[in-house]
Amino acid sequence: MMIKKITLITALVSLFQFSNAQVVSDSVTLGSGYANQVFYQLSTGTKTSASNQDWDLQFFSSLFSASIRVNSGAGVELYYGNSTDTTNFATATIDTSSLTIMRDGYATWENDAFTTQQTGHPNYGWGSYQGLGNIVGFKVYIIKLSSGVLKKIWMKEFRTSGMLTFSVANLDGSGLVTKTLNRSTYSTKRHFYYDVENDAVLDSEPAKTSWELVFRTYSDMAGPQFYNVTGALSNYDLGISEARGIDVATAKTNFSTYTLDSAINVIGYDWKSFNNMTFQWNIEDSLSYIMKDYNGDVYQLIFTGTSGSSTGKMYFTKEAIAYASVNENSPVANLGVFPNPTTGVLNINFELINANQETSIVLMDVNGRIVRTISNGNSFQGFIQISEDISDLNQGVYFLIIQSGESLITKRIIKQ
Repeated sequence: MMIKKITLITALVSLFQFSNAQVVSDSVTLGSGYANQVFYQLSTGTKTSASNQDWDLQFFSSLFSASIRVNSGAGVELYYGNSTDTTNFATATIDTSSLTIMRDGYATWENDAFTTQQTGHPNYGWGSYQGLGNIVGFKVYIIKLSSGVLKKIWMKEFRTSGMLTFSVANLDGSGLVTKTLNRSTYSTKRHFYYDVENDAVLDSEPAKTSWELVFRTYSDMAGPQFYNVTGALSNYDLGISEARGIDVATAKTNFSTYTLDSAINVIGYDWKSFNNMTFQWNIEDSLSYIMKDYNGDVYQLIFTGTSGSSTGKMYFTKEAIAYASVNENSPVANLGVFPNPTTGVLNINFELINANQETSIVLMDVNGRIVRTISNGNSFQGFIQISEDISDLNQGVYFLIIQSGESLITKRIIKQ
């Protein structure tokens, strides 16, 4: 199979869009005492910082979500005391001696404190479905704010029109505030936030798909009980695989064999541990995370250090190890080329979606001359792994070109 000149031009045009496969060192800083949360985008390294201590409730912008999370990282806690007296909310008395704590979970973002006791449709924990997309609240909760103040709270109604209404008051009924918010206002965001004590709505997040990870303090099961921990949670619909106890080079080579987990705390906090003997943070060896970003590209993430709570800085490296296909009809997917730069052996991994598709793989120099034919029209199928020794080539920039049928993918290679 010959690579046509016209496809070579196409390759060079599209090359730079898919050429960044170098290891990038980066960090996020949460501030002293982990005061902030930082939203992070893998492809650009963009960081959006916001306070993680000025909100109590996290609402969801989706018009079909019944979930409300609490700011456990700031010490906010939600309790239920078996009170369903919503008719007389302001005067209702709640027995605070027999409260049950409601906790956020991390299987999904919507595994939240307020829906903990849900039994399935039409019961959503705090309220029940009443038809026409409306959920009406039937429980009164106690919320302990980060200041230690106790208040009672009733989620009155969520409508699919976007409107949600809730009431908050002191335990004796004083200071009653009834708030109606329009979720449609925040439709470009995943969540928006509410500060109970200051009666303030906070729009703190970047756009929905402008971040893959948020670094923050939150409460999670650590050993036999819940503790406040600090780490990374992932955005919606992003699979992540934890390669623990596996050499990071091996994990990169075998990334396509791992099952991606949809839980938002796959990365979490336990890539580090505190040594009580040395009073230093230890970073787990042979641990990396394989995850996709919203472009469909696959990254390997490796944590390398942390400053602890003094500055709240966390260090990591990231490397794009596979790219989404140049076009959605391409039979070549999950391309990984490493190490890049290389001094010798070049590993080429990809998946060929079409069975027994004739595929050519060549290396081309910057002048358009083919300097190495790795495969000349061979028939491949499934996941392909190729190792090619290019130690004999001169130092410089080369183009790896994979042509399968009428589709073509290119990759910029640096030979050192």
